[in-house]
Order: sequence, then structure tokens, then C-alpha cells
Amino acid sequence: MARLFQQYRNKGPEPIFKKYQVRVTSNPHAVKDKISVTVTKKEKVVLLSVENNGTKQVYFTLQTFDFVKNIFTVRDCDGNIIKAINDHLLRPRESYKMKIHFSSDHSGLYEQLLFFKFERGHQRSETFDIMRLLEVVRRTPQSKEDSHAGSKVVKRFQTTRKTPLTGCETNLTPVVHLRKYRLPKNIENTEELNRNLEERKLNWRNYAWRFHLLLHLEEYEICAALTKCNRDEVLLITHQSENYMLLLKADDILNNCNVVLTGCDVLVTPLNEQNEKEEKISYRGWVEDVDEEQIYLRFDEIFPEDFSKGVRCKLVFLLQRMPLRMQHRAAALACKHGLKGLLFPVGQHSTQHSCLMPVTAKFVRTPMLENNPEQQKAVRHILARSAKPAPYLIFGPPGTGKTVTLIEVIKQIVLTQDSNILVCAPSNSATDHLCEKILKENIVPHEVFRLYCLSYKVDKIPEIVKMHCSFNPATSTFEIPPKKDLMSYKIMVTTLQTAGRLVTGGVSPGHYSYIIVDEAGQAVETECLIPIAGLLKPLSGQVVLAGDPKQLGPIILSTIAQRNGLGEHPVTYMERVPSLSVSSLDVHGVSVCGPGPAPGPAEIRHQLLDFPHVDKEMVLLAPVHSPVHCLYSKSSSPVTRPTMADSSENFCRSQPGLLMLMENSAG
Repeated sequence: MARLFQQYRNKGPEPIFKKYQVRVTSNPHAVKDKISVTVTKKEKVVLLSVENNGTKQVYFTLQTFDFVKNIFTVRDCDGNIIKAINDHLLRPRESYKMKIHFSSDHSGLYEQLLFFKFERGHQRSETFDIMRLLEVVRRTPQSKEDSHAGSKVVKRFQTTRKTPLTGCETNLTPVVHLRKYRLPKNIENTEELNRNLEERKLNWRNYAWRFHLLLHLEEYEICAALTKCNRDEVLLITHQSENYMLLLKADDILNNCNVVLTGCDVLVTPLNEQNEKEEKISYRGWVEDVDEEQIYLRFDEIFPEDFSKGVRCKLVFLLQRMPLRMQHRAAALACKHGLKGLLFPVGQHSTQHSCLMPVTAKFVRTPMLENNPEQQKAVRHILARSAKPAPYLIFGPPGTGKTVTLIEVIKQIVLTQDSNILVCAPSNSATDHLCEKILKENIVPHEVFRLYCLSYKVDKIPEIVKMHCSFNPATSTFEIPPKKDLMSYKIMVTTLQTAGRLVTGGVSPGHYSYIIVDEAGQAVETECLIPIAGLLKPLSGQVVLAGDPKQLGPIILSTIAQRNGLGEHPVTYMERVPSLSVSSLDVHGVSVCGPGPAPGPAEIRHQLLDFPHVDKEMVLLAPVHSPVHCLYSKSSSPVTRPTMADSSENFCRSQPGLLMLMENSAG
């Protein structure tokens, strides 16, 4: 083994990649073809990915019969043990991911040679090898420094950056399949698709079909927008301190870009290294960040020295499809799990209570809402799950106490029930804000977990959250814990997209009795469904949606998708559902709850209540037929909407001190 590996290292791996465009990447990264790992625990998982970046298909073989028995094993992304990989076909731009599991109860040095044999070309006439030496040092913590390693966590957070991960999640075994949901062949025939959508209005029977099509239309427009950002020749230069990151001037691209680039994949092909007789070299990475001056591109490999001075390259942006795939699956699971009462609650009534009747849920008085009986009433209804099967809705402009109400709901659930809570928001910033509020209230700090995606930046984690998240200071990387560990926390806090990992990992429906979504007005309906479909038990679980639909909503590029449910009213789930179900607005502080039979415009009445965090009176003028566009004021009596005959000037003079938010107004 040592002789083979030494001969391979003497040849050097770079000529192989330049000639064949095939590489083996790993996490941790290999340095001079050696993957070195030091552990104090008896188990460790190393991620490997075999990638074909060339234009020809290749076959590779990995024989595992030489692996040290009961020490090293190879598994696929589903956790199945692989005894051998023989003649596995890799088409152009495809990759194969695997995990090398190490397990030993004894300290010592363990080595294993990973020997990949490749064949390609006409009748597989071209053959070549790629090797990696996996070296694991297993030691028992004995020194003072080892035993108090946890005390240096905060310092390491401030100085480390996330290493790019290759492969699938480290510890969460996939259980629920996530399909590709590729674009249909007729997606370019937008006129016919638009007619189909116009003829088949949204209902429970066509729910999945309709949202699959809307998401496909949106993906088609995003890909078209990304194509405009591609460049045949652009100057790229390596970052001063991180030579696996390339920098690109942003002005030319951002001026012509109407799509979010952060998170997109990129394909970089150096122009000055191309040779007519050799295949083009391509590096695949992703956009890690964008600011006013530069675009930051991160890769799994370290670039040659000539990139430090700048290299002219061809640049191609590719859509990262994982968020859309999560939404597709959510739409499918909503139908599979029978969430009709949640999505179309017309004529439905609670199995326990009506939102318009008193409830007797157990409630512990706390100082937070002592002087706000309306918010207390809203909390009581959520505790009693009186809105089931419909979601409980909390509306209100900024500063009206939506987050305060949610935190009090979480506190009351912990104090009065033995229930698990899933708390989500569309963005990481909103999710971090919620997690900070929960931890500052000191509800159950040891049972609060903030689940981050693997690509999140370490330096953005709030100080109070650092000890309650999935960052591993020993490896300076994020990890996703196994399902058993994830299900042990009473309060799980994560983004809507990352909540899809819980579904993939097989967290059972009904594990979370309450699913709370804050800032729901900023997400499209299928995004809100990601944590709900697959994790909610309709007969027992309660969904709570909070937000302000009058603020900026999600950005949709497809005009057809906008007109048919992803963009224009009703743009979000929390707008669409009450327009179907609320016959009388029972406004609890900042809360509007249902359900009830579908109303006519004359049946809807507005009750304006006192908000604790608004200094001036606030009125929202909106279409009276929409219960979402309700009126806010300090008055306890209804305020009628002015007629067109009324002068707006006279109306404003008759209501001094009002802040008026006008809909569909110019100037």
C-alpha cells in the first residue's frame, strides 16, 4: 500500500485532472492526496465525491474487500453498506457521493488506501487511477487542554470559516425521497400552459398539479435570467487569504441581473489554459456572497498560482435547484397526507372549539402580556388549537407585537403541555432573531436547537445562539445531527428551507404538535408548506402563521406564475386561506383566526383594538372584501372605509394623527 501510494504521489495528480477532467474530492480536504483526521471519539465519517467534469462518460471501480475489517466501511448517501463499486457509469457533469465510516474503541493510527480505477474513451481504451490515503488518528482526551476544549468554542467561532462540504449530510440518513422534478418538455409553450392555468382554477383536486407547474414556470424564468449573467470572458482572481475562492467584479453583471445570485452554482473555464488537443478544464463551485463591488465564488479545490494575478475565464451561472425541489415535494406531500382541511378550510369547523367562543386551555399568567387581554386571548386559542384544521393567523404592521405573542405562545406551551414545537421563518436573519428571543426568555435553553444549513457563514451566528446550533468547533464545519438527536429537542428553530431536511431525515408526522411560521407574508405558499407537509399530523397539530402581508412579499420572475398564484393576490398562504374561511374577524390584539363559512363582502366587519407598541394611530386602507387587509386603530369601534365621493383631504383632516398606507397609489 505504501509503495503504490508513493508511486502515485510521484506522478502528481494535476496532469490527470487536466487531461481527463475527473477528480475525487473529500471533506476534510486532501492535502497532497492524503486525508488526515484526528478524533477523540470512536466514530468519524469522511465524505467523498467522485466527479466527472469532462465531456466524455467514464467508468470507475472501487474495491473495498481490502478495507480493515470492522474499522473502515463504505456507505452510500442512504446509509447502505457498499461492499464493492464495479464499473459505475459517470456521465458528463455527474458525480457519485459516498461516506467512509471509521469506528474503533482503541487509540492509535489507522490508515486505509482508497484506490479508484477509471476507464473511458472508445471501448474504454483510456485508463487511469486516482488514490487517496485516509489517515485517522484516534486519541483519548487526557491533557488539560483536551478536557477543557469546550471553553474555547466562542474564540474558535470568531476565527474560523466554514470549510466547503462535499457529499451529503454527515449524520442524518435520508428516509423520505426527494425527487429531481425536472422541467417538462413543453415548458417553453407558455401560452398553452397559461390557458390551462386560467381554465383550471385552484382547488384541492388540482392543487399539486397547479403548484408543480407554477414552480416549473418560475424555474424556467430564473434560468433565462441567469443566462444573461453568463460571460464568455471575464477576469477572475483568487482571494488574498483563501485560495479556494475566486473574486469577480460585480458592477457589469449586477447591472443586468434581476435574479439573486447568492447560492447559485458556477462553472469556470480558464481561457488561457485551453489547448485544441486537450479538453477544457472546468471548475465547479457556487456563489457564496455578493456585495456592491465583488462576487465571491467558492470552490472545493485550491487554484494554481497564476490565479493570484488574475486569469481570463468563461463564466456560467447555474441554478441551485434544491430550494425548488423542496417546494415541489411539499406540494406533493400535502396531497399525500390529506391536508385539505388546512389548505381549503371552507365550511370546516374546529374539532375542539370555535375561534369565536371562549376556550378553557390551561394558561399560566406571566408579566409579558399582563396588560394586554387581547393577546392573552390569542395565546389561549393557540394553546387550545381551536383553529384546527385551519392555521391560526396573526397579522399586523411592524411593532404591533407579533413576535412577542409568538414567544409567549412558545413559553405557555412549554409551561402547560408536553409538546414539541417547530419554529420557522423564511430567512436566516428572521430565524436568528426568533431564536435569540426564545433564548433570552430562558424558557428551556438546554432543549432549544437552531438548525443551520451547511452553507451558512459562521461569523453571522448571534453570540447567544452559538452554543445551541449545529456548528462543530472540532472540525470548523456545520453538521446535521442524526434524527434521534434532532427529535430530542423540545424547540427546533430553523428556516423554512432547512426544515425540509427534517422531512428528508424521516422525522415522523405528529412529532411537532405546533408548527409556527413567522414572517409568512414573505414566502410563497409552497415554501410555507415545506415544514408543514410531512411533519404535521392534521388531526392533532396546530399551524400558526404570523406576518404582515402588506410588506414586501416574495420576488417572482414569471408573469404567468404571478397571475396564477405565486405573485399577485393572493400571493401567500396566509392571505389565501382567510379569504376562503373567515366569516367574522375576531381580532385578538394582532391576531385574526378562523375558520368559518365563506363570507360575502357585507358580512365582514372590522374590530380595531389597542396595540402595545404603536405610538400613533395606524389605519390600513385596503379592499374591504379582503379580511387580510384589515384596519388597525386605537378605536374599539369599527371604522368604515371612505367612499369614492369623499374627499381624501377632508377625510385626513377629520382623522388627525393617522398614518395612512395607500394601496395601488401613484405619486
